[in-house]
Amino acid sequence: MHRGLYTGACGMLVQASHLDTIANNLANVDTTGYKRDETLFKEFPKMPIHRLYDNYSWTPKGKLDERPGVGWLGTGVGIDGVVPIFVPGPTKQTGNSFDLTIVGEGFFVIEAPWGEAYTKNGAFTVSNEGYLVTQDGYHVLGEKGPIPVKEGNFFVYEESGRIFYNEAGKTNDWKTAKEADRLKIVKFSDISSLKKKGDCFFEATPDSGNPEPMKKIKILQGYLEGSNVSPVEELVKMIEVQRIYEACQKSIQAVDDTIKLSIEDVGRIA
Repeated sequence: MHRGLYTGACGMLVQASHLDTIANNLANVDTTGYKRDETLFKEFPKMPIHRLYDNYSWTPKGKLDERPGVGWLGTGVGIDGVVPIFVPGPTKQTGNSFDLTIVGEGFFVIEAPWGEAYTKNGAFTVSNEGYLVTQDGYHVLGEKGPIPVKEGNFFVYEESGRIFYNEAGKTNDWKTAKEADRLKIVKFSDISSLKKKGDCFFEATPDSGNPEPMKKIKILQGYLEGSNVSPVEELVKMIEVQRIYEACQKSIQAVDDTIKLSIEDVGRIA
């Protein structure tokens, strides 16, 4: 394959993947706790360019290139990865006592079917068995395990994440409240290396390090952290990606026209 065709095709594939990432971000602009993804690129090794008919010589170790250099030729780009960006999203008040937000760093720990998962999405509810769960039905973990709660007797202390409950029939009377557990909030040494699972869950990786318990935390009850996606920024990126994609298309067309010219005109027998 002609090198120009290969380089242009690589550019189109990369921008198509980039466009998928942007589209997914826009689709989750209203998803609670969603962290936008960013596509990382890598440049393939460049090639030194020399004049074609200059002399070169052979040595016992191989060819010694004595041709003067013209410059370097790029050979294309590829996808180096897609990483989540953990900029905090806007906080919105809901008035629901089961909606929780972590101010600053830290993740809720969830008992998911595939193991421990971590999330910023604090839109919780009560299961039929009387436990605090996510909207998917996964248990939210405290330091003692799954957290038993009931409607009207659930209170989280803001500065520590400690969970209190009332005796039956004492709804909203916190004078005799008892401590049930403490929310399990963790952090990581490198959150950019967390692996996204679905829209709002994350898994630990060797690069992210093991989860470390947080002692100093701040929890807002009755609030949710929204998506950190900016629709305007993502739409601007989408336009830029489309223009780059079209430029790659034009480069392929230019190479194709050059090949066609060399075959039909230059190689024509007079």
